Amino acid sequence: MKQPNRVSNYLQSYGLTTAPFRLSPDPEFFFPSNTHIAAREVLKHSIQNNEGFMVLSGQAGTGKTLLLRLLLKEVEKEKHSVLIINPVLTPAALLHQILAELGFNLDPATGEAGLMTAFQKILFKLAAKNKDLLIIIDEAQNMPLATMEYLRMLSNIETSRKKLLQILLTGQPELDILLEDVSLAQLNQRIVVHEKLRPLSAKETVEYVNYRLAKAGRGDIGLTWFAKRALYRLTDGIPRLINRLMDRTLLMACTDYDTKLSRKHICAADSTLPKGYRKKGLFLFFCR
Repeated sequence: MKQPNRVSNYLQSYGLTTAPFRLSPDPEFFFPSNTHIAAREVLKHSIQNNEGFMVLSGQAGTGKTLLLRLLLKEVEKEKHSVLIINPVLTPAALLHQILAELGFNLDPATGEAGLMTAFQKILFKLAAKNKDLLIIIDEAQNMPLATMEYLRMLSNIETSRKKLLQILLTGQPELDILLEDVSLAQLNQRIVVHEKLRPLSAKETVEYVNYRLAKAGRGDIGLTWFAKRALYRLTDGIPRLINRLMDRTLLMACTDYDTKLSRKHICAADSTLPKGYRKKGLFLFFCR
């Protein structure tokens, strides 16, 4: 919905140094909620200790991608990492993709035996440099079962002293269901860490908003009690939804130059967003 006479640049209006609620995962804006800190520490410990399969799951928008970026930055000196963001691949296509990410673009006609030989050579070269390979599969809930099982077979490659490969699967709650398939029983036995990100609590939702506003230079901007309640109920504490709603709320409120955002601003913002971003019926209940 187009807003008449609306100041489009709320950054200038509020004197913000940067957009506090942009959707892109920015490590500088990582909010240390209990669930994110716990997952970060457990996964970092497992990666550093060369443990095998790891799983990170959570609803869309709960911050998995941001957490991955932080982890990769923290372990980059110890691990050579490969990130696969489109796992809808056959076993051979997956190995081709991994090799390509490692800088080896083999002939597409190369058979599975040739791919495996090349992959083993890379692992042993990395091991000679005291580095291990960490493969991260994002949106792993979309991976075919046969390809998931193939990952388990790849993880068998090891020296007499240690394994050379770690695998971190990340995805939405459907990944948890996928892993329960009987055909993946052996893979399940190898999962040493299974962290689940939960949405923010009502208290954390307010702290999250305050944290981001302070990072952007306006820690004095806050929410009224009714605005806090509406924000939490409309977003369920999911960071991506909070960002969308708060970004639009600042736009709605910028002409008032008010440092206290009200339910009126939250509801005005919510009315301009696509209907599919929140639960049906919540707008009428909280913003009537």
